[in-house]
Amino acid sequence: MEIAYDFSEIFSPEPIQRLDRAQLVRFNPRKFWAVQKAIDTLGHLSTEAQGLKRILTTYEKVLSQPEEQFIYLMWHRHPIKPHTSIVIGMLKVGNKHLYLLDGTQQRYEEEPLCILDFYIHDSVQRRGNGHQLFDYMLRQESSSASAVAIDRPSDAFLQFLAKFYGLKKPVWQSTNFVVFPEFFEGKKPIQHNDKSGTGSRSEKYGSRKNAEPQQITPNQSPGKEPHGAIKDSVAGLLHGDLPPELRRIAAPDTPMDRKNRRDFGHQSIW
Repeated sequence: MEIAYDFSEIFSPEPIQRLDRAQLVRFNPRKFWAVQKAIDTLGHLSTEAQGLKRILTTYEKVLSQPEEQFIYLMWHRHPIKPHTSIVIGMLKVGNKHLYLLDGTQQRYEEEPLCILDFYIHDSVQRRGNGHQLFDYMLRQESSSASAVAIDRPSDAFLQFLAKFYGLKKPVWQSTNFVVFPEFFEGKKPIQHNDKSGTGSRSEKYGSRKNAEPQQITPNQSPGKEPHGAIKDSVAGLLHGDLPPELRRIAAPDTPMDRKNRRDFGHQSIW
């Protein structure tokens, strides 16, 4: 993707530039319009490639997040055209406060580095650019592929992780984040009755908060009930799969008695 701006005038000579909040503010659109243009365009293309309903990554959205996020922008100078750069791809990361379940349903409270958006321009895919960009980010963040959490990875991204990093058993979370069994190695689970926070949610699908995570099996599509799950509470009561709702016994014609009749449709006969 060509941009009529020479990024070598403001970026380091490396082919990948890490942009934090302070740098993004410094590279403001009034003076350095091409920085915003590159980020916004790649964010739009990433949204289309993933089939999402809303754009995840823009210059303004990165700046407005309560927790700091980082953009890794891959680029190089145009070999022929002067004052022109070729933008190859983008990787957005940031730390998130998450509650996670491992394969044995043990619960963990962590704040890992998270992969929030990842896109290589379709004109330069399958040339090793994604691997180079991802590896560079891991070195800069002093992390490893098994130590990160991924926000709703695509099948192609899961295949990428399996091919280059040997990560083959994704552990889906109810928040649409994914980690791998290796993530939990050396970590200590928390007590199940510890409900000190709510955690972060996926940026991609706005799923419910992570206060009470429920593991999704790798073969189950996120956001769907497992095969055979009972969705109707009335059917659950009839078949004995769900306990009946409890109510308090109250004296006749009291506020609690009137509430019982409203909620349960009849007066208590016991």
